[in-house]
Amino acid sequence: MTSLSDWLDRIGVEHPRGVRRGLEHVRDVAERLDVLPPAPCCIVVAGTNGKGSTAAFVESLLLAAGRTVGTTTSPHLHRFNERIRINGREADDANIVAAFEAVEACRQGAGLSYFEYAILAALKVITEAGVDHAVLEIGLGGRLDAVNVVDADVAVITSIGLDHQDYLGATRELIGAEKAGILRSGIPLVYGERVPPRSVTARAHDLDVPVYLAGRDFGHVGRSLWFRDRDQRGSLELPESAVDPVNAATAVQVTRLSGCPLDQSAVAAAAGRVRNPGRFEVVRRDDRVWVFDVAHNPDGAEFLAGQLRERFAGRIAGAVVGCLEDKDVKSIVAPLVPLVGEFVYADTVGARGAKGTALRAAVDDRRALAGTLAEATEHLVAATAPGDVILVLGSFDVVERARARFGLDGNR
Repeated sequence: MTSLSDWLDRIGVEHPRGVRRGLEHVRDVAERLDVLPPAPCCIVVAGTNGKGSTAAFVESLLLAAGRTVGTTTSPHLHRFNERIRINGREADDANIVAAFEAVEACRQGAGLSYFEYAILAALKVITEAGVDHAVLEIGLGGRLDAVNVVDADVAVITSIGLDHQDYLGATRELIGAEKAGILRSGIPLVYGERVPPRSVTARAHDLDVPVYLAGRDFGHVGRSLWFRDRDQRGSLELPESAVDPVNAATAVQVTRLSGCPLDQSAVAAAAGRVRNPGRFEVVRRDDRVWVFDVAHNPDGAEFLAGQLRERFAGRIAGAVVGCLEDKDVKSIVAPLVPLVGEFVYADTVGARGAKGTALRAAVDDRRALAGTLAEATEHLVAATAPGDVILVLGSFDVVERARARFGLDGNR
C-alpha cells in the first residue's frame, strides 16, 4: 500500500497548490464519493482571522456536550494528519490513505488542486466516521473554496479584513462578497464582528438568512459570554484558558444554533481541553515564556496586540517576525511596537518565503537583527532574562519551525 508520505508527494506534484475558478469539478467528485453531506449537521467556518480558533472551540464544545465530531482545518503546522480530526484526535495514516485512494478512484480524470484533493479526502474520512457534526474550516475566501461544496447548516464568518487581496479583492466589500458565498437560503449566519460589510448583509437579505451579530445577539463582558434568544438572555462563564473570549462567544452561539444545548460544565470542560497550536499558544521553555501566533496580516496583528496587552503588558522583551514576501510586514509590526522591546526578523522558507533582511528593510528598522530562525531565537534567549516573554509570529512556516525547536511537533 502506498504510504501517506507517498500520497502527499504525489498530489503535491500532480495536483499543485493553486486557486481554481469554479467548484463543479469538486462537487462532481464529492457526489461520486457520497460525502455530501458528511454529517447530519455541518458547520462551515470562514473568516480572515479567528476561524481556526473558533472552529477548534466549537469542536471542543460539541465534544464536551456529548456529541461526536469530525473536523477539518488548514493549513497544518507539522503533519498533514492535523487537518482531519475525529472526536478531537488526528486521523491516522491508514484512514487518510484509504480516503486518497477513494478520491483517486472517483476523480475520473478531473483536475484537482492539492487543497481540493485534501478536502475531498477529509470529507471522506469524516463521512466514514459517522459523526453527529462536521466542523469545516474554509481555506481561502468562501465562494470558490472546496469546502463550499458542502451546504452549511450553520454558516460562520468570524471576521473580514485585508488578506489574500490578489485572490479575494482589494476591499472589505469585495472580500466580504467572497466569504458570503458560504451562505445558504434560510440557514443562520453567525458573524463575529459588530458591523459586517454591505456585501454580506445584502447577500443574507437576498437568501432570507437570519443573521446573528456580535455585540447585538451574542458577545462577552470580560470572560462572561452572553447570548440572546428572542426575548431571553443567558450567559456562561469562560474559565481562564487559552481561549479568547471573542472567539469563544462566537463559538458558543454557533454551537447552540447547531442544536446542541450548552451548560456551564460543558463550557468549562471545553475550555480545559481545547488545543489550537500556533494561536496565542503560550509555552514555557529556556526559563522564558514563549508565545507562538500565526498572525500574518494587519488585523490579526491588531487582535494579537490586544491579547498581549491584556496578559503580558510590560513583559515582552523580544519578538521574532517571519512573513511571506507578499505580506505587509510594516503594518503587521506596527500595533506591536509599543509592547515589544526588540524585534528580530527571521528568514521564511518556501516559494514565497522572504529573507529576514528584506523584512527588516520593509519595516525600515536598520538596527534590528535579521537572520535565520535559529539565529533569531538564540539571540533573544541571550538578550533576555528568565521570566521574560518572547513572541514568535507570522507565517505558519516560522511558527512551525519554532515549535519544532522545543519538541512541540509530536502531539496528536
